[in-house]
Parts: sequence; structure tokens; C-alpha cells
Amino acid sequence: MAIEYAHKGLALSRKIHYDKGVSMSLNGLGTAHRAKGDFDSAMVYQQRRLDLVMQMRDSTGIANTKDNIAIILIHRGDLEKALEYRQESNEIYRRTGDMISLANGYVWIGNIYLEQSDYEKALQHYLDAKRIFENSNDPGLSYALINIAVIYRRLRHYDEALNYLERAKVLFTEQGNLNAVGVSFFRIALIYFDKKDREKYLQALIRAEEIFTQVGNDYFLSLIYGRLVDEYKLTGDYDQALVYLNKILDYGNRSGTTEAVGRAWHGMATVHYAKKDYRSALDYFRQAERVFYGKKKEYVQQIYSDFIRVFSRLNEPDSVEKYVYAYKSLSDSLINEQVVQAIAEIRTKYDSEKKEQEIALLHLENEKKQNRLEMMDQQHQTANLKLQQSSTENETNHQSLQLPNAEKENQKHHIELLILNEKLQQQALDHERKIKRLMTLIFIIVFLAVVISSSLVLLGFRIRKKKDEALLKQTATELRSRLMEINMKAINFQLNPHFIFNCVDTVESLLRESRTDESMTCLRRFSGLTRMILESMSKKEIPLDQEIEIIKSYMELEKVRVGTSFSYTIETDPAVNGQATMVPPLILQPFVENSIKHGFVNRERPYMIRIQIGLKSGMLSCQIEDNGIGVSASQNAVHTSGFKKESLGLKLTEDRLKIINQMNRTNSFFTIKDVQHAQESPSGTVVSLVLPYISAA
Repeated sequence: MAIEYAHKGLALSRKIHYDKGVSMSLNGLGTAHRAKGDFDSAMVYQQRRLDLVMQMRDSTGIANTKDNIAIILIHRGDLEKALEYRQESNEIYRRTGDMISLANGYVWIGNIYLEQSDYEKALQHYLDAKRIFENSNDPGLSYALINIAVIYRRLRHYDEALNYLERAKVLFTEQGNLNAVGVSFFRIALIYFDKKDREKYLQALIRAEEIFTQVGNDYFLSLIYGRLVDEYKLTGDYDQALVYLNKILDYGNRSGTTEAVGRAWHGMATVHYAKKDYRSALDYFRQAERVFYGKKKEYVQQIYSDFIRVFSRLNEPDSVEKYVYAYKSLSDSLINEQVVQAIAEIRTKYDSEKKEQEIALLHLENEKKQNRLEMMDQQHQTANLKLQQSSTENETNHQSLQLPNAEKENQKHHIELLILNEKLQQQALDHERKIKRLMTLIFIIVFLAVVISSSLVLLGFRIRKKKDEALLKQTATELRSRLMEINMKAINFQLNPHFIFNCVDTVESLLRESRTDESMTCLRRFSGLTRMILESMSKKEIPLDQEIEIIKSYMELEKVRVGTSFSYTIETDPAVNGQATMVPPLILQPFVENSIKHGFVNRERPYMIRIQIGLKSGMLSCQIEDNGIGVSASQNAVHTSGFKKESLGLKLTEDRLKIINQMNRTNSFFTIKDVQHAQESPSGTVVSLVLPYISAA
């Protein structure tokens, strides 16, 4: 309902050119989609609003939009980018004096630091927000309280965490914020789970599920479903566990959250493994691997471990050995990444120690200055003593050597002071030299240790990386070379002289019959088809729309050339983006050619070709169906030479799919079957072609 009203408001505001209304409507749409867990749609509307408010130079609107984008980025896991947006918006709030928005910003920045496990910075921002909310008597205080509770839970201070959550829940209830009440119950459930109080844990979890179902918060529902799956697996209720896993899969597909999709597939696999349905478990593990491959190495490592367990149960030692090797290789890769991170931490520690050394040197410098001041004070005292001595000497002279003993005492005292001053200076210099030598030695030892350890680790890492890269490059080069060779063979096959001469002969026949318009149309189609085929020769993949255009041009030419009456339809699933979806060039043409050449033998009968393209289990499914004589009759037909016909195009297509499977680690294939109804003879052929779903978007 909120989305419907926001769309109406957007249309009306645009109609009357009311930019402020457009901004508010875009914000409402983004917020509504975010609340449903549809983060892709939410991001689209917030980006549109950001462009608009920047044109309007609306500072408050810019800050508010960046806040909303940051929230979406947090849900997607891009914490660094989210922190950047939040800090930019908080700077705007600080300049404009909007303290409540500033406090809300502190809460979200604290959330980001919490996700990064930086509890000190997170708690500091929560407390800053709490202070502003309390001073302003603002309801935002409840958000600060619930997040402070999260910190206490991480620190295992469960009673304090429950106290803050109960306070937050009361405030949310008074405000009528049902979604936030659900979040409070969910957080309370997590604390009881940590305390191993299963009864209270399930009570709070079920209450949170009821609230989120009522408000339609799919994101938190997916989290709750995951925990309920664990509970049902624990009690052996596998069917109910699969029900909730399918709900998580549906949420992941709708919201574009790949991690949720992968966790759902993996969960289904573990359920089937527990049910001892190892073949089904294997299929689901492979689905999970496709989702996480190249993105989440830790998940892929776990899946390889699961493959080892499944193939052990299936008694397939070759597959076990394969995944043991894959598991070990991935483990080595993760260890190398951890080593690189450790080196970075060592360097950080070294920089910190260097700063500490600089501070120590500053302390030494201060001590030196203090010693100098003390020496100056002693010199001053010495000068005073000298002055007193001079006065004494004058007095002595006036007394005409009447006090020889006093003069001797003064001279003795002066000598002792000079000796003492000399000793103090020498001691200060010795102390300074010792400190300098010690700091230099420490610095050299630390520096050499860091350099040597870093060099050894980096050397090992580079050697392993170079070996792996060389092997990968060699394999990729070989596969690309083989694929390009087979592509060229396939395209050369499609552009064979016989086809070209037939097309030219068709144009010539039309001209003889004075059918100029038809001949020009045929010639343009032949020229366009030739151009598109030649453009595809150097490409590994082309857009699906271009492949369909090639097939259309080919069939139109064949209708004119062979004189057989047939029609065709091409149906593409709306979920498939023809511009972004990439397929191997001329992959459909051999099957269409077979239908026309070998299936349509009776020229008086109307024939039909139907091509359907869609998605199936994450793969691109292409089905080519005709109402010809059927594949069995076609294979048994004898050519005029006396030999059975064999399609070189299909053989090249089979070779291309094998190489594509090796390069993409997929299972591409095609099947050709008769279309048969009951006990009747074949009434056509259906080709099912399955390709990897590759998107250039």
C-alpha cells in the first residue's frame, strides 16, 4: 500500500513539476522497498533522489539520502562504503546544527564499527548518541539503547544487555514502532540462545517472527528462518526444515542477496545428507558452489569438505581425491591471504613501536633540557659564590692579610664546586650516549626482524603465486585456443560455399522472374547474415539478441531458398535480458538447419519451428521444436550418395560445449528427441540445449 501511494505521489509531483514532492516520493519508495528487504530496488530509488537533491542543492536532502544509502550498503555488507556515506552526512548535520540527525548518524556509525568488531569505537558513538537523545528527550534514545545492548552481549554481559533491550522495547512500544519491537525480541532471543535457555530463546524468536510477518520485513524473517532451520534439523524434522529453507531461497532471489541464496542451497544439501539422500545432497552442494565460487572462499572450502563426505558415502574414490586436492589448494590460498594480513599487522605494529621510540626520545630530550637547566642553576650558584669570593678577597685585601685562613677556605670551596660541576656534566653526557646507543640497537634489531620475516613470507608467497598463475595461464590459453579453433570451424561450416552459391542462385532466379523487390530483400538478408557471422568470428561470446537476429535472418533466407513453406516463433523469458545475456556465436544455427534440411521433406505440408529461451536452475535453457518427420526417420534416411547423413555442425557444437564446460566449470549439453504422442509415429523433433547463464551486466 505504501509503495502504491508513493508511486501516485511521484507521478503527480512530476506532472506539476514539484521537485520537493518528487524527492519525498523517491525517498518513500526507497524506504518501503528497504523495509521489504528488496535492497536493489531501494538503492535505485535512493540514487535517483541523490541526483535530484544535489541539483536542488538541498543540504538536508543530501544528508538524509546518504544516510539511507548507507543503511542499504550495511545490509549488503559493504561496510567501508557505508561508513564513508555516514561520515559525509554527519558532517552536514554538524554544520547545520541538526543534533537529532547527528545522533542518529552516531548510532549507525556505531553499527558499522560493531560489524567490524571495533567495540570501543562502536560504544563511544552509541554513548554520544545516547547523550544527545537524552538531552533532547528524543525517542531516538531507544535505538541507542538497543545497540548498547548488542555491545554488552558481545562482551557476554548478558544481564546488562537484557536490561537495555527491555528498556528499548518499552520505548518502541510506546512509539508504536512495531518493526523495532520485533528487532528487540530478536535481539532478546539471541541472548537467551547464548545463555543456552532454549525455551525462552524459542519464545522470543517465534514472537519476533509473528511481528516481522505482520510488518513484512523479509530481511529479518530470513535470519529467523535460518535459526528455525537449525532447530528443526536438531529435532529431526527435515521436511519442516526444507520449508523454511525454501523461504530463505525465495527471499534471496527476490532481493538479490546471493549469500542468502547460497546458504539456502547449502542448507538443503545438509538436510538431504542427513536423510541419507546423497545424490540429491550432491546436486544442492553444487548449486551452493556456483553461488559462492569466486566470492566467498571460506564457504567454498566448507563445500569442498562436504563434497569429500558425500563422495565417500557414494564410494567414488576418484572424486574424493579430486576434492581433497581442491580443498588443500583453497586452504593454502586462504593461509597465504592470512599471511599477507599478518605482515600488514606486523608493519602496523612496527609503525606503532616507532612512534613509541620517538616518544621515548622526546622524553630523553626533555631530560637533557632539565639537566641543562640544573647545570645552569649550578653555574649561577657558582657565579654567586665567585662574587662572594671576590668580595671576601677585597675585604681580605683591605684587612691587609688579617684573615689568611678565611681566604684559604674560600679558595678550597671554589675548587670543590668546579670539580662537582665537571662531574655532573660528564655524567649527563655519558647517560645521553648510553640512551642513544640503546635506542639505536633496539631500532636496528626490530627493523631487521621485520624486514627478514617479511621478505621470507613474501618470497614464498610470490613463488607459489607465480607457479599457480603460470599453470592457470597455460590452461586458459589452451582452452581459449581450442575454443577459437572450433568456433572458426563452426562458422566456416555455416558459411560453406554450397550455402553461399545457393543463396546467390536464389537471387538470380528471382531476378529472371522479374521479382526485383523480393530479390533485393533476399540479397539484403544474405548480406546482413554474412556480416553478422563474420563479426562473430573473433568473439568467444555474443549477446543473445544478436544470436536471435542471426537465426531469424537464416530462417528467412532458407524459406526463400528451399521453397518449403514453414513458419517460426521465438519466445524469450522476460527474466532473460537479451542485451546482457551472452552465448557462444552461432550455437543455435546447426539445430535450426537440421530441422529444415532433414525434417521438412514434404514441401506441400506446412511446417513450423518453435524456439523457447528461458532460465532453469541457474542455466540458460534453449528448446528448438519442429513438426517434421522426427529425428529417428531423419537418421535412417539415405543420402543420394548411398550413405546415411551425418551432421558435422552437431559434432562441432558438441566439441564447443565440452570446452565451454572446462572453461566455466559448468554442465552444458544438448539432447535431441522425437516428439511422440501415445503410440503414434514421431510427429517432430525437440532439441534441448543447456548453456551457462552468463550476464555482461
